[in-house]
Amino acid sequence: MPLVRLILFLALGFRCVAAPAAVTCEQLADIAFSTQQLRDQGYSLQMVLAEADKLESSKKFTADELDRIKDVVVTAFKSIRSPLEVLQECKDKLPR
Repeated sequence: MPLVRLILFLALGFRCVAAPAAVTCEQLADIAFSTQQLRDQGYSLQMVLAEADKLESSKKFTADELDRIKDVVVTAFKSIRSPLEVLQECKDKLPR
């Protein structure tokens, strides 16, 4: 069930993002949170990354955005960065 939630989040949640728009910091934090939940429920990193890989076929994201999403998945899965840290780091990198 949680994997289905991640798939729906990734597939439908990003649908509202216009093609030229970048992935938002809030969306990256949500991905980190969902990734941690899936890890805690026993899903492997490969399973979660496989779902993230499916975004590539949607052609709604640039290669850089897809790399960023995958990086968030890996670092959240391995507890390198929390969702809050992902959010803060992203916001700190935004031009002022």
